[in-house]
Amino acid sequence: MNDTQALFLKQQLESVSQLKEMAEDRARASMAALHRVAQALVPAAYDERKKQGTLPRTAEEFATFITDKVKARQFALEIRARAAKIDPKEMKRLRTDLQAAQIWKETAETATGEVAILKGRITAKDQEIAKLQREIRMLNDNIRAAQLRPQQTGQIDRNEKGPFQSPGKSGQRLSKAAIAVLGVLGSTGACLRSVVMDTLIADNEISSKNYRMFRELSDAGLLEELKPRPDARGNTPYLMRLTEAGMQAYQRYFNRPAVLPKLDELLRRHKGLEHVWLNLRTADIFEHRFGYVIDVLPQVIQMDRHQIAPDLAATKGEKTIYVEVERTVKQSDAFAQKIDNMMLLNGDNLYFVVPDTAVQSSIVSQASIWYYKSHRPVELFICNLSVLTKESIEPWTMTRTLG
Repeated sequence: MNDTQALFLKQQLESVSQLKEMAEDRARASMAALHRVAQALVPAAYDERKKQGTLPRTAEEFATFITDKVKARQFALEIRARAAKIDPKEMKRLRTDLQAAQIWKETAETATGEVAILKGRITAKDQEIAKLQREIRMLNDNIRAAQLRPQQTGQIDRNEKGPFQSPGKSGQRLSKAAIAVLGVLGSTGACLRSVVMDTLIADNEISSKNYRMFRELSDAGLLEELKPRPDARGNTPYLMRLTEAGMQAYQRYFNRPAVLPKLDELLRRHKGLEHVWLNLRTADIFEHRFGYVIDVLPQVIQMDRHQIAPDLAATKGEKTIYVEVERTVKQSDAFAQKIDNMMLLNGDNLYFVVPDTAVQSSIVSQASIWYYKSHRPVELFICNLSVLTKESIEPWTMTRTLG
């Protein structure tokens, strides 16, 4: 583990510790207040449950207990009032107590929601840390393996000239450049030509961009290239993945199994090639123009009753935000659930990336409907790729406060 990785891991652990302290403090304060309210409004019921050791254990249950007991007292007194056995002043005082109990119940429900949000953010942080720790272990294992592994005869001799035999169709022979492309695809799972080209140029495998090698691998049956439908810009790149034969070829040339193609993982998570491309395009813009570190396959977060699979995790400095990338938006309960999920991960903020103004308008409309139903204030951040300019210093082309 290098110093940067160690520092990042330490920062993540400290962030989780702070979130846990906030959640615990909020929960303790809420319960303490409810104990005081119960002693004031329903002392007999409180003392009895305390003596039995059956006092409610959560803020929400405690608030319901208080409200129910006050309502029961009100009902009994109203019956007595009808029989002229109760002082009207006592009834008035009881109604005041009931209103106070209702307020405390609403306060408890709010506190419970806040604690749930904090717990959701803690879960996300815990899973980020676990993923980082796994990556560090894999990196260290690879370093140790590289130090211990002798030179394999099946590996490519970079000084050797001439083509190599391909395990692909018809015994075709691959050029050294094509094998270099195969090496990048098999070791990284990359799905964009530009990423492979940049890697090869950085490693001095090639001196300039040349896409002939991709056609060579495709003709040999080792590479599949898929093209999303044109977007608003009228242009989309090919998305690539090694075929089964391509993964076998990588194993033969490099004496280790190929990683799973990233495109396969992205297609399992997203709805079609067009959505995958919009996520990859967003990641490229956020990384190269705005300095974010992007995870295009963030950890799926397991909550109590469902899973949350954000589109992108974007990190800058010590802060990580979760971003949803939307091509189309339709009014539905599913989109409202998506907003709930985003609020769990990002607190009071929602982050969206859209391809055009029409989708942006739909998101604003849906977020407004969600706010009017939930009465939870939220800060909306939208990156509209169609209006983003070269002069932009932040990706957010529109922000709006609801509430």
